[in-house]
Amino acid sequence: MQAGSVLPAAMGPSVRSDLQPENLDARAGGRSREASTGKGQGRSAGPLVYSRSEAGRRPAYFRVLERVFGARRARLRSLLFARAPVLFLMVEEVFLLYVLVGLFRTLLGRRTVGLLLKPGPLAVSPRWGNRWRRAVLQRLKRCRAVRTLSIVPFSVLPPAAAIADGYIYDFQLWDLSEEERKAVNALRAERRPGDRLVLTAIGSQCGRKGFDLFADIYARSARLRACYQFIACGKVAVADAEHAEVLREGGGVTVDRFISDAELLGAYAASDAIWCFYPRTGDQAFGILGRAAQLGLPVVVREGSLGHRLCAIEDVPHLAAKMEGLSARLAGSLPPRDELRGRHAAERFAMESEATLRAALGLAAPHTATEA
Repeated sequence: MQAGSVLPAAMGPSVRSDLQPENLDARAGGRSREASTGKGQGRSAGPLVYSRSEAGRRPAYFRVLERVFGARRARLRSLLFARAPVLFLMVEEVFLLYVLVGLFRTLLGRRTVGLLLKPGPLAVSPRWGNRWRRAVLQRLKRCRAVRTLSIVPFSVLPPAAAIADGYIYDFQLWDLSEEERKAVNALRAERRPGDRLVLTAIGSQCGRKGFDLFADIYARSARLRACYQFIACGKVAVADAEHAEVLREGGGVTVDRFISDAELLGAYAASDAIWCFYPRTGDQAFGILGRAAQLGLPVVVREGSLGHRLCAIEDVPHLAAKMEGLSARLAGSLPPRDELRGRHAAERFAMESEATLRAALGLAAPHTATEA
């Protein structure tokens, strides 16, 4: 089944039509204007954030930085001489620019911070291009005014400690607002579960996200189809259109279009588990997994992957399997959803990540009401 203008939540006995975009937008309401602009928080001199691209997770990351630190977007010409600390949102996409700007600003006594969104290749790849970048980052660690931070914890990817000065948790492990949580919980409370569990693949549907395997195991296993409804919620890559057809022919659902932030919340609310079983090429970030973890939803991960390590270390509900035994593992029981556990984990991730970012950017700790 292919969905058009409505979310998967409008289809089948397990989900509801009130997860359509217009209804979810009304429920969620988004973040408050004060939170999204940073007004009223005394952060007029927040850090400048530079990103060459606005694709993928970057807008969501910037919203967190804006809300927490009063961050502002930086133009290329303002990077060198700005008095405010500068944060590069993705070092990998502008590596030489990051290094040169950081070194120049060091001469002026000004701070520069860079985030490694995909530290794995830089930390361990034997390719020459990654080897020389790795050597540069190792030497850059001697410069105290330049701080490189990984968004993959060192406990999950130990080699990252050789190229980064520290780490934060992926923003999408701790970025949900209270309004968004309430919206998801309200939708889940009104949901009428059917006879089958809902396993959802969220975001772009492509080989890098294991979409081919997602479609194949569902089409091949009558046992899985008896106990699950598989939903692919996000734009299908042209190269994977055939896999989308296989999924639909097997009784799965595809929502083959761009999915708004509000609709994504609806997809999480409609799901019993989230697909994060990615091959090595997609085993680099925790965005989809992170949102599920915040909501206490179990995730399906590849055994031995970075996602699996994160889940095991941080006690995230998960089901890990190898490719060969995936269908059999799924046909067994799923870990239960644990909303309170997800909330507590997100609070801890936020506290540690904010402290690390403040220290790297040279920002003062926020004053509490008791201190005031």
